Amino acid sequence: MKRALLLSAACLVLCACVSTRANVGNLARASVTSDFHTYALRRVGLLPFQGEGLDLESARQLQAAFATELSTGSGLEVVPLGQADLEEVQKSEPFRRGSIKPATVIALAKRFRLDGVFTGTVTDVRGYTPQRLCVDMDLVASETGISIWSASAHLDASDERVRRGLEQWIQRNRSGAAGSEGPEIYLMSPRRFAECAAAQIAALL
Repeated sequence: MKRALLLSAACLVLCACVSTRANVGNLARASVTSDFHTYALRRVGLLPFQGEGLDLESARQLQAAFATELSTGSGLEVVPLGQADLEEVQKSEPFRRGSIKPATVIALAKRFRLDGVFTGTVTDVRGYTPQRLCVDMDLVASETGISIWSASAHLDASDERVRRGLEQWIQRNRSGAAGSEGPEIYLMSPRRFAECAAAQIAALL
């Protein structure tokens, strides 16, 4: 009887270990339109990020992180657009309206030879430990001016699942690089944390 109890306890410990190491999977989610595959997407613009509590430097870091991860993960040519690039087109303010105006997308597409435009909205951000970053993304087709793909990532470093997902992502994608950094750096650095969020979303494109 005692031996059976010991075996049961050992099994529980083993199961707990397996559960802890289980693959968390992608921390973002996405949805696409049924005709997404019919669009020829090669060159896509990336608008500056908007959101409450988002300063200019944080917005710049986010755009840089997403431009890199989206182009690497999808094979698209991603063109970061600045505020100066938007001065001569119809103002849209997707953060306040909930979507970008089709006229704005069409004007940008003609001006920069774009097949589509990415818009990004930060719905929640905390730039200190434990960090939090919630981002919504849309890909709007130049042909129609409507969204054909949308994704969101809600990363909260106080969540154990998010921390494990971050560690697993680093092991898969960053551990072999020269001078690679550990999870603690990503948990402390807003720029590194943004890279992780961007990679999670880019993997769904």
